[in-house]
Amino acid sequence: MKSLLTAVLFASTVLASSVSMAADKTIKLSLPSMSCASCPYIVKGSINMLDGIKSVEATMKDLSATVTYDDTLTNVEEIREATADVGFPSTVIQ
Repeated sequence: MKSLLTAVLFASTVLASSVSMAADKTIKLSLPSMSCASCPYIVKGSINMLDGIKSVEATMKDLSATVTYDDTLTNVEEIREATADVGFPSTVIQ
């Protein structure tokens, strides 16, 4: 019984520590192929479909998108893939 209690306490400690290590990260992407007023909406929609996305701001002003995400649920490569899949290859500029 004592070893079962120890195992349960250990598992809950591991789970709690992994949650506390989650961090929101922010990146800025260059999207030079955006060319019309609809493009930022398409980019934003494609990124927002990913798990862990907290916010997306896409703008024609400097052909970029700023993305805040939970790094335990998604990553930069998945975000870049999402933009490329809808016709907007991107590179990280920040």
